[in-house]
Amino acid sequence: MKNIFIKTASLCLLLTTLSSCTDYVNDINVDPDNITDSNASNMFQGILLANQFFQTSGNTRDVMIWLNQANGEDRQYQALNNWNASTASSFDDSWNNAYVNCITQAKITELKAGNEANPRLKGAAQVIEAHCMGTVISLWGDAPYSEVDITGNNLTPKYDAQAAVYTSVQKLLDDAIVNLTKTTGKGIPSDKDIYYSGDQGKWLQLAYSLKARFYLHVKDYPKAKTNALLGINNADGDFKTVFGNSYGQSFNPFYSFLVYDRDSYMSGDSYAARLLDPSAALYRGNAKTDESARYAFTYNTEYFSPYGLNIYGGDYGGTNGKFGSDSPMPMVTYGEMLLIIAEVDARTSFAAGLPSYNNYRGMLNTGYSIGIDNSGYDGEGFSYAAYNILDFTSGGIENPAALTNQDALLREIFQERYIYFMGNYESLNDFGRSNNLAVIQLKPGYAGTPQRLLYPQVEINSNPNTPNPIPTIVTKTPVHN
Repeated sequence: MKNIFIKTASLCLLLTTLSSCTDYVNDINVDPDNITDSNASNMFQGILLANQFFQTSGNTRDVMIWLNQANGEDRQYQALNNWNASTASSFDDSWNNAYVNCITQAKITELKAGNEANPRLKGAAQVIEAHCMGTVISLWGDAPYSEVDITGNNLTPKYDAQAAVYTSVQKLLDDAIVNLTKTTGKGIPSDKDIYYSGDQGKWLQLAYSLKARFYLHVKDYPKAKTNALLGINNADGDFKTVFGNSYGQSFNPFYSFLVYDRDSYMSGDSYAARLLDPSAALYRGNAKTDESARYAFTYNTEYFSPYGLNIYGGDYGGTNGKFGSDSPMPMVTYGEMLLIIAEVDARTSFAAGLPSYNNYRGMLNTGYSIGIDNSGYDGEGFSYAAYNILDFTSGGIENPAALTNQDALLREIFQERYIYFMGNYESLNDFGRSNNLAVIQLKPGYAGTPQRLLYPQVEINSNPNTPNPIPTIVTKTPVHN
């Protein structure tokens, strides 16, 4: 009996101990600081930042080098001067950032905002999804979209035709506009909206601006102009990145790379620098155009010789240059809308295009896009006086190549876009859709011309629907053929 009691007591003690231990280690793998779910408002700022870093990712530096706006100086960046030397794995991060961190999370935010009866927040999230997805197809051509699955159950979505996705993005923006005009619900949270502080009207203008951009991509010029007129209509509405002065967290990615990460890899030695440099033979200035301030804002001679990229700013000192630590990068702007209108009008006739382009130059003449505060740069001179018909006649200051005045005007508009969109993926899209109407001098000796990004290695390895054969960088996207 004694042995039975001892055995029974021991068993009870063991069970009690096991039970206590089980309680002690219960949920040991659950991180109390790891948020398992969130509402639409708290997710909103995350998709803003994901889109921002996709739009300014490392591949924008590749595009600058390919289009001779910068130069690769060391190691793999020296090899990047030849666009054909790019490898598929170098596009993994941008693809993942776009699809995983932005598009998928935007779709989840939209679903939550719908469930929370907050149509304006849903509309703003739709605008971000459209911006990101429209950029993806402009860079890669055909891409997954209709089968993108927020549940994670479909890891091999089909590739949709580029033109079809542009149509879907336009429909998404139409839906966003409807949602942004509604008055029910809490609206866009001002404390989460790092760009517009919850201003519904500015989000509406951004939606129309993106419609204008994407109609321009597919050469639907009338709709591009119609929407540009409804888009961003002053500098205060510009959709620009927001950066800070913390390495690894909030730096402008250009600055982080150029100063902290790979300070010897990339310079400003380029065709674009010589277009802006008043002392260079290629200088685009003339009796009516002084590019001194824009040149100083974008390039300098301190960081590299003969040209470095201007990295002055909050972390480095000096007046903020274009690539400073906290310098905002334009993503969608009033200047872009005026350039779209000018291009569409110039394609109609020289008589229609000239006043529209002069309207844009008039804004430049206030210092717009030159310096962080749109008032010039560091005391440097600038001038963008109105052009007249004689300037574009054969032998005029804007037509040394004996073009028709209409062709000379279009060349000038695309050359301006080449300078204006430096550091933005739009410069690559312009090059492809216009067949280099700006007459950019690319680096010599390399086969073909850059047209697109490569499908990333992570996609090639995991998705059997990836196009095969895989297009090369010099293969035009379908809408540009």
